[in-house]
Amino acid sequence: MGTIACSRILQRAARTLFDETGVRWSPTELLDYLNAGISAIVAAKPDVAATAEAFELAPGTRQDLPTDFIQFLGLVRNLGADGQTPGRAIRQVERNELDHSYPDWHESSGAAVLHYCHDKRLPRLFYVFPASEGWVELQGVKALEAVTDAAQTLPLDDLYENPLHNWVVAYAYAKSSKSGDMNRSGAYMTLFANALGLKSQLQFSFAPTDPDVAARTGEDV
Repeated sequence: MGTIACSRILQRAARTLFDETGVRWSPTELLDYLNAGISAIVAAKPDVAATAEAFELAPGTRQDLPTDFIQFLGLVRNLGADGQTPGRAIRQVERNELDHSYPDWHESSGAAVLHYCHDKRLPRLFYVFPASEGWVELQGVKALEAVTDAAQTLPLDDLYENPLHNWVVAYAYAKSSKSGDMNRSGAYMTLFANALGLKSQLQFSFAPTDPDVAARTGEDV
């Protein structure tokens, strides 16, 4: 969470566009562009919206990511029956290891979760072993609520002020059919991408990987 008001970014963008009175681009339109930019940053750098929260386990081994999360990063530890009591650490494991060592592991139950497994092809689903009641600490990326009022505080760190300014200006110029404005749009979008270290693409792989699992599978941590 930042400390500056979103209006600061929008006012800067309006000055850059020589449209401080909002004749060509309305404040509502620029606010829409700002929200699109925030979403693009979260998609490209999920860590900006990463968090850790208490998660109440559902019955059985299969667990679904909460609806307000957009990406699963991992489980850290057990949190007891009240969601506030620190307990045993939880380790990531490959599902085929559990299938081989404990073929009936989906029928298991225990006082605490020992392991979890997650398949990137099913991003909103993960499994715990053994099945347990209570709470665990879940790490994940949460969807940020849209900014509805320019007076609201920026939902990202203040260091994203300049990239978001460039995004808003790029989107505004992209509205125009003039070749000069399209060139300006491309230039500001390049500034946005370069500031985030994205070069020509806006998405990076950000998958949960335990160091031990990475060592066995050859994945980068």
